[in-house]
Amino acid sequence: MNQHITTMVQIKITASIKKLGETSIEVLTEAAEAVGLDSIIVTSTQRPTRAQAETMLTNIEQNRNIRYKWAGQQVMDLARRMRSTKEPREDIIAAMTAKIEQLAEQDMRVSKHCVSDAEYEECNVIDVSYRDMPEDKQVPFLAQMVAKPEVVKIIQPLTREIAGFDMAEPALHFEIEQA
Repeated sequence: MNQHITTMVQIKITASIKKLGETSIEVLTEAAEAVGLDSIIVTSTQRPTRAQAETMLTNIEQNRNIRYKWAGQQVMDLARRMRSTKEPREDIIAAMTAKIEQLAEQDMRVSKHCVSDAEYEECNVIDVSYRDMPEDKQVPFLAQMVAKPEVVKIIQPLTREIAGFDMAEPALHFEIEQA
């Protein structure tokens, strides 16, 4: 996994964990080059439990209704209950982090961003900022990513015409299997 990536397309990673597998780099670079982008910004990769809790709480605070599966909903429900009783933000994050860890011990995953190193090395889960792309390049980039067989899942807020549409998603979410 690379910390710094050098290609014709600049891939900037603003996430706290700067991990991208070689396959992810190739797929992102090819898609960007195909639509004439000279850079893309990866805003999220693998997340530790606390960072996952912070992200989930921020989504609640910004009224984003991310559609988590059962385990994620348990964490979101906990946060909403604590917010309704005006608990301090730091206490909410601590409780959410503990809940995420408890669920992980029961082999329940809250988010595909929040996985072990071994799992992440098999399938990179990344978010790419579409807001930092020219508007006329956003959907074409997304279409290029959809065409890549290594991209096994997409969640995106741009168009109902492409798989994985979710208007609450704040970025382009890609799950990319590594070779």
